[in-house]
Amino acid sequence: MPAADEPSLLAFLRAELAPRPGRLGQVCRIAVTCTVVVIIGQIFQVPLTPYMAYAVFLISGGEATSTVMVGLVAALAFTIAIGLSLLFYVFDASEPALRIPLMALSTFVGMYLVRVMTLGPVMFLASFVLVLSQTLIDEIPNLEALTHTVLWLWVVVMIPVVATILVNLLIGVDPARLARRSAHDLLTALADALRCGDFSGLAQRREEAVTLMEVRHKASFLNPGLHGRDALDSMLIETVAELLALCPLLPRQTPAAIRLPLAAVAEDCATFLSGGAPPAPFPLALAIPTLELTPEATAVVIAFRTAMMRLRDGLSQRGSINAAAPRQRKPLFVGDAFTNPSHGRFALKTTLAAMVCYVAYNLVDWPGIDTAITTCFFVALGSLGETMHKLTLRLSGAILGGLLGGMCVVFILPHMTDIGQLSLLILGGSALGAWISTSSDRLSYAGMQLAFAFFLTVLQGYAPSTDLTIPRDRIAGILLGNVVMSLVFSLLWPVSATDRVRSSIAEALRALARLLSSGTPGTRLAALRALGAAHRFTGLALFELKALPERALQKHEVLTLGSLDRIAAATFTIADQAASPAAAPADAAAADWLIASADRVAGGASVQPPPHQAAADLDGLLAVTPADDRIALQARKLLLQQIALATDARS
Repeated sequence: MPAADEPSLLAFLRAELAPRPGRLGQVCRIAVTCTVVVIIGQIFQVPLTPYMAYAVFLISGGEATSTVMVGLVAALAFTIAIGLSLLFYVFDASEPALRIPLMALSTFVGMYLVRVMTLGPVMFLASFVLVLSQTLIDEIPNLEALTHTVLWLWVVVMIPVVATILVNLLIGVDPARLARRSAHDLLTALADALRCGDFSGLAQRREEAVTLMEVRHKASFLNPGLHGRDALDSMLIETVAELLALCPLLPRQTPAAIRLPLAAVAEDCATFLSGGAPPAPFPLALAIPTLELTPEATAVVIAFRTAMMRLRDGLSQRGSINAAAPRQRKPLFVGDAFTNPSHGRFALKTTLAAMVCYVAYNLVDWPGIDTAITTCFFVALGSLGETMHKLTLRLSGAILGGLLGGMCVVFILPHMTDIGQLSLLILGGSALGAWISTSSDRLSYAGMQLAFAFFLTVLQGYAPSTDLTIPRDRIAGILLGNVVMSLVFSLLWPVSATDRVRSSIAEALRALARLLSSGTPGTRLAALRALGAAHRFTGLALFELKALPERALQKHEVLTLGSLDRIAAATFTIADQAASPAAAPADAAAADWLIASADRVAGGASVQPPPHQAAADLDGLLAVTPADDRIALQARKLLLQQIALATDARS
């Protein structure tokens, strides 16, 4: 597998659950909102109180903008779904033969639109609620009682939506402030690494820099005045990501005379982002001892200095840019909405799995395991590895939440006498689930499922209960959904995460080729984003090895991700050098290798052999070039060396 050394489970959990800036505040907002929603539900005896509390987890984001947007999307989706449900009841409430076709049609259309529309989340929630409301007919055959129940569903959703939006508008985190704080933390970590000369701890921080762009885009929704700074902020974020990517190429023996001035600039930039004075735009002169650094390392140091000066100068200019810029509208449908057969196949697989689960639990007359259908909706993702990963998180979270809730039912609830005591219990359970759910995507879904299972077990009616059948049925339903989804997604048009690894590597190689050819703004960030996706899908591919062993990546097939990271850093080094006409042949050879390798990797083949002739020609050119003019050529030699090392590592 093209992956780095995989950490142990304990190290993974320690890293995911470690405190970080802003995490405690987000956990407190979720826990408090859940508690308030449960109190409202208990006082006014609103049905489905556990679902109200769980809705808070579904709506809550890391900052105010995403939370408000998701809340509004949820409100719109549920309103559409409730209206369509009442319309469907006219046709299928007394006609069971129509129910399954209408449910299947709703599922297929909803899941297809999820893949092809920019309003995919609205379509997903509307389709899910519509199908779920149709299953209620089996439990509530009386049409009047059924209508009342469905109308209550709208109230069940609106209460947590309104509560979560209000809490986040009052005490939520502004995404612009969150972006500044995240950039400050990254630059502080970079400054610390430059001071001590140890860059190993920065490998995991590069992905944080890439996600800064998404946070920055959200900030402009609440502050339209930021639109005029979009281009500059994109450049600044791209530069931070580039600096973190260049660090692995800096040798450990880099002299302090080089590291400390760079660290000082990084610290000045971090201070400015936390409210300090703008960094002073003075020339950054580095005394580079040529005897202590190889020529290739010298090229990396110069590229690092160039990127650092670009970051510093950009931050100094940022306050003077206020011009408004028109915001580009996104198209309603993706480009291949009606030409790519994978969208229809995905919708068909999800529909088939959901209908199999629906028929199965009706045949055995076990309505309590209807969570099987919910499982089909929430774990349906683009590749089998992603689906299996989410199935694993869903099951593990449900088991842990059920066990925690069961212990509370047996040992704590019998001693509770008022709603205040129940509120404290909900506050604690919500905080635990929220702490896990604020991890990265590799773990967060388990926290949401832990909280949901806990709520379902503890909040049974409006008085203490000792019934443990709900967590049992929920886990059984999830197991059924897991089995069905695993079979359907591995047997029908299986999409492997390894295919996504190859496509991500190919995308990164093409972006690097564009950077060598034209240096278009945003190309570095596109390459780093593709590299991050390759790393993520490589980890997800481990979840499908048993189902699709023939799809496993072999060592000889593609570049190792560590080698690809170094090729990217070497390409960034070239982009930050002064133009050199003499280096044009080497640039062309490297770009041709990148494009050819991208095409081969995307097709499932190995990368192109390294351009040995270009490397030999470059060595000859270096031999006759004056020492003062060799830096740009040494940067090209570094890239060709990394390409040769990467291809050798496959054998």
